[in-house]
Amino acid sequence: MATFLVVGGIIFIIGVLLYVAPAFLPPKRSLSPVAVETTAPSAADFRESTGPVTKVARAITWPQLVDENAGALTVDERRSVIDGLALVGDPWCAQILAAAYGEEGEALRESVIDAIGQCQGAVIPTLERAFKSHRIGERYAAVDAASRRGDVDLLERGLRDTDGTVALAAAYGLVRAGRRDLVDAGLAGRDDVRADEIRRALPALA
Repeated sequence: MATFLVVGGIIFIIGVLLYVAPAFLPPKRSLSPVAVETTAPSAADFRESTGPVTKVARAITWPQLVDENAGALTVDERRSVIDGLALVGDPWCAQILAAAYGEEGEALRESVIDAIGQCQGAVIPTLERAFKSHRIGERYAAVDAASRRGDVDLLERGLRDTDGTVALAAAYGLVRAGRRDLVDAGLAGRDDVRADEIRRALPALA
């Protein structure tokens, strides 16, 4: 019963945040994609284009999965909702965070990855997507989440990451999961700088 009351309280707080936040925002804007820049084609482009070139901004709609009346939230407000979903941690939270990862830009993606790593349910597909990112911060967040969950498969791949901090975090995750043998196997025959750094750090990781 106590757990039910705590979860209910967290959900209530998230609901209050989403209800109150729009009052401090400008009038609600459409969440449909909005054209942000239009340029007329040059004579050279005209042969390959039938009209003006339009860049479209992606809309942020995932907060509506929490509250259909959420409206447009600022980055800080969305971060608060993400943190709240991480605290609840139920499978439905993971589903919403997976949608958030697909819509959010660089400002919140790492927060989304960290939050989804604290949830139950199908979170591995999102962590896999994050690990394929060209951004080191996203890969590190994915490996850190995998470490907390004991996802050995993702950690083994992280051990081979081109960034030393990501590889070291993966080594720590494997040691934490009781798989020092996989670290030793992954470093066998390697004489690169990243491997040497991990070997030097292993005594402290154990």
